[in-house]
Amino acid sequence: MRLLGEAEDKIVQLHTAPLQNAQGDLVGAVLVLHEVTELRRLETVRQDFVANVSHELKTPITAIRGLIDTIVEDGQMPNETRTRFLGKIQDQAMRLSLLVTDLLTLARLESADGLLTAEPLDMRESVRGSLSQFTASAEEQGIELVRDLPNTPVRIVGEHEALELVVNNLLDNALKYTPKGGRVWVRLDTDERSAILEVEDTGIGIAREHHTRIFERFYRVDKARSRELGGTGLGLAIVKHVCRTLGGSISVESEEGRGSTFRVVFPL
Repeated sequence: MRLLGEAEDKIVQLHTAPLQNAQGDLVGAVLVLHEVTELRRLETVRQDFVANVSHELKTPITAIRGLIDTIVEDGQMPNETRTRFLGKIQDQAMRLSLLVTDLLTLARLESADGLLTAEPLDMRESVRGSLSQFTASAEEQGIELVRDLPNTPVRIVGEHEALELVVNNLLDNALKYTPKGGRVWVRLDTDERSAILEVEDTGIGIAREHHTRIFERFYRVDKARSRELGGTGLGLAIVKHVCRTLGGSISVESEEGRGSTFRVVFPL
């Protein structure tokens, strides 16, 4: 039974049975109501996840099979064409590798045995580690990468590898969706209680109607563009999960055509 509600509907499972006395006469009935809204929601999420994974895996596998079949069947294929096809196979194989890596990361974060080994650390080190990985990429794309880090340690309880994963995904997205000549800022600051990381860009921006959904697994604002740039659709879902696991939060401010700012907050 579906109970209509203002915020969301409730799903209730009903079980009924006749109630009889010692003589076997029907004297009433027993009705048990069990709310299964969350169970149904989780089933839907699981079904959507399986469907999305299947689709994401099928696309590169189909491309690889088609290219390989063409190479095998065409014994007279020119070397130039063969090399181009092999390059496409390599790109699709890399896409598969990235997808599987992100899926394994999510599985680790969500498993009972995959709890992060949080310990006191200086968050500046994780941010610096990520910046060093993307400096060359930013220069190649003609994007100015601006860093603003405090001179004093930013002490939080976290995991270095997980924090680098957060910064890496935010920086990767910022650089992917910022055109040549643009700028990306990475800021780290603190207030009385929190460490605040901001990654801001002058890229294409995100329309407001997508703000609440971009942290869902496999959700893409522009599917064709995201796949073209090599995105798996899992990066922001991983970021959100790491933030939640470490007691932090993530939010976004963005306007289409005017860039985006992702803000991550962790307790000091």
